[in-house]
Amino acid sequence: MADRQPALRASHVALLSALVAGTVAAPAVLNGYVEDAHWIIEQRPPLAHPSSFGALLLEPYWPRTFGGGVWRPAVLASYALDGQISASARWLHAVDVLWTALAAGLLALLAARLAGPTVGLAAGLLFATHPVHVEVTASGVGRAELMAAAGYAASLLCALRARTDRRWLIGVALGGAFAIASKEHAATLPATVLLIAAGRAIFAGQDPRPEQRAALAAAACAAVPIVCYFLARPLVTGATFAAGGIAPGLKGMGALGRASAMLALSPEWWRLLFVPIHLSADYSPAQVTVATGLSRVHALALALAVGAALVAWRLRRAAPGVAIGLAWTAITLAPVSNVLVPTEILLAERTLYLPSWGAVLALASAGAALPWRPRVKTAVLALLVLAGAARSVARASIWQDDDRWFAALQRDAPRSYRTLWMEGQDAFVAQRWGTGERYLRLAIAAAPDLPGPRDDLAAFYAAAGQWHPAVALLHESLALDSSRSRPWTMLPRALLGAGDTIAAARAAAAAVRRFPGDGDVGYGAIGPLVVAGDCVAARAVALDVRATLTRAAGERVDRELHSCKGR
Repeated sequence: MADRQPALRASHVALLSALVAGTVAAPAVLNGYVEDAHWIIEQRPPLAHPSSFGALLLEPYWPRTFGGGVWRPAVLASYALDGQISASARWLHAVDVLWTALAAGLLALLAARLAGPTVGLAAGLLFATHPVHVEVTASGVGRAELMAAAGYAASLLCALRARTDRRWLIGVALGGAFAIASKEHAATLPATVLLIAAGRAIFAGQDPRPEQRAALAAAACAAVPIVCYFLARPLVTGATFAAGGIAPGLKGMGALGRASAMLALSPEWWRLLFVPIHLSADYSPAQVTVATGLSRVHALALALAVGAALVAWRLRRAAPGVAIGLAWTAITLAPVSNVLVPTEILLAERTLYLPSWGAVLALASAGAALPWRPRVKTAVLALLVLAGAARSVARASIWQDDDRWFAALQRDAPRSYRTLWMEGQDAFVAQRWGTGERYLRLAIAAAPDLPGPRDDLAAFYAAAGQWHPAVALLHESLALDSSRSRPWTMLPRALLGAGDTIAAARAAAAAVRRFPGDGDVGYGAIGPLVVAGDCVAARAVALDVRATLTRAAGERVDRELHSCKGR
């Protein structure tokens, strides 16, 4: 992999890497809307018929009914533009292929500018075919990673040019603005501006400190749009940094507790970045274990980190890209590490898209330093690229439809609470009540701090007339999170079914106070209020929510209110 081909240019590296990445991602054009893509894109009226560009900018990434805890206006704008052209999932995925090629090409260009065309080509091809990227390129909801990576790389390329021409600082700021408007991971951009500046000096055999001082202006330009983003974010999401929830198993932990838990999970990062043979759409309890007490896994994680640091130090002169790549990976993993700010997930392959560039740069740099003949190095690189491409193409098909995705989830993560939860839902729909109850109980045991499985099991108990276990589950659910309307909708009628009329009326009154105007909550409260004899409150609730009720629900409310005549 030594640089012996002066005819190879950085632009050639970028173009070839982009073509390979686009070719590997192209089979995803056959995929449909799957899982999260339904709620974020397909069933999203503000995207299909945006009232104005300003309204779109104030729309959270997740629908408000899902909590609306994330703000990615650039991505939503791109989805809205797609919707104006075609509602077809194939068009969505075709555009994602273009974003895949652009992001891979820009990152390959960055590698070539930093480490030279040959190492850049190796890193670019390894990145273009990395199997961990498939969740990003094939799922339909990975565009945030692609757009953020493209803006991130463009900003860094401008930062390199700004060393000799300050006009490029405008590009640094614009690239940073685009990246942070696409995904929060771009908050690390100022740090990587300084890292890349130091890396360029180290590759040239120079002292990195003057380069870093010279790059401070670029880092500041990158920081400006990021600071503005986080200042504006509360206007949309209500929070500056929070991601809308806490991952299962991390609830109630402080930063040190989360750091301990994530340290034990960090070997999964190493495996996915460097040996991505087994892939999964889910890494949740109990498929992975959240361990805070010291264990053998903690020792393994520390050994991996120390070993990587030692290798980087030993190769600091022969292969400086190893240290730079590993530092990049550590920096870009920080936003998804759950240490500084908790997120809703423990691990996800899509969050490794940007960190994986550091991993492949380290791998390519280490390969270039090996005392092997050029033909052997080329053969090994070709083998890795072909294996990665084959694995990626084969993996992409699981996002063709929901059935294939669920089958893959059952195969890849059978112990995950998410898998068990969905299996329980399917079993109840198929009238296999005993199996459904067992699966949902297992899901509750796997993720005891999540209320959702309890809500579903309570709903199924209520449908079967098993009111007392339904009430118990709803109380547990509300103890975990009382801000959601669904358990408040079910609790009054469940209490009424259990024979506790007074408690049912109290729960109904509390529910409508918490969620005034909510049709589902009001519908669930009217019956218990009528039975308790509080017809005035029942009529007031009916008047408040009638416009939101379906015809069948409205007719039932009328029947319930009929008994209030004369009272």
